[in-house]
Amino acid sequence: MVVIPAFGSPELTDGVVHDLCRDGSDLDPAVRIVVVDNAGDYVLPQGNIEVVRPGRNVRWIGAAKWALRTSAHEAYAVCAVLNNDIRLSPGFLDGLIAPFRAASDIALAAACYDDFWLHQRAHTIPQTAAEYVPRDVLRDVDFCDGTAIAFAVAPIVELGGLDEVTFARHGYGADIDLAIRVRAAGLRCVVTEGVYVSHLRRQTMNRTGQSSEGNRAEILNGLNAKWGDGWRAQVGLAPESFPAHNTGSGASWYLTPPTW
Repeated sequence: MVVIPAFGSPELTDGVVHDLCRDGSDLDPAVRIVVVDNAGDYVLPQGNIEVVRPGRNVRWIGAAKWALRTSAHEAYAVCAVLNNDIRLSPGFLDGLIAPFRAASDIALAAACYDDFWLHQRAHTIPQTAAEYVPRDVLRDVDFCDGTAIAFAVAPIVELGGLDEVTFARHGYGADIDLAIRVRAAGLRCVVTEGVYVSHLRRQTMNRTGQSSEGNRAEILNGLNAKWGDGWRAQVGLAPESFPAHNTGSGASWYLTPPTW
């Protein structure tokens, strides 16, 4: 199952829909693709894709929780949640799901990308996602960014899924919290270089009036409340990570900056 949470900016959602249709993913009878239309006004431009309208803005975490709950009910083994402000490399869905076919202990898998987290950055950043050259490389990581993420449904549901109570505002920090629980259960979080997304960043944030400082507060308040001061070290981050106003380089946020 694939779920795309969206709130306005239909041209962005159209791009993700186009990329999935380009690959023929919408024609695969084993795949259900759903746009969760939080604004209630999205018109699907193409493809065998559903549009679900919750009637209110359930935000990223509400859409992701719905995706996991529905996937479990409908017996999907894997559920992917994709931001609408991304573009996908060719063969994206097959490549994102491939790690789960290769190993039974993988609970979370994410695409590599061009964004902030160095442990998830592509080895080489292409001009466009369509030009990405895949590599047969799987990285074990401490956590996966929720920008383009796939869940092994059964173990994630057993672990309680995403914490919508603690991270109720949008879901910032819920991906890190889930990764901590996943790894404590002896399961793996991975980033695959087999697929790539370019992330336009802040598009939905700007439309809904979210601020970087508000998102930072949701992350820190939630993770501090659940895990105390030690949560950064549990996911390989330095004490200086998440400073006010997002100062510092990506490398400065890690205990040991990753290299690939």
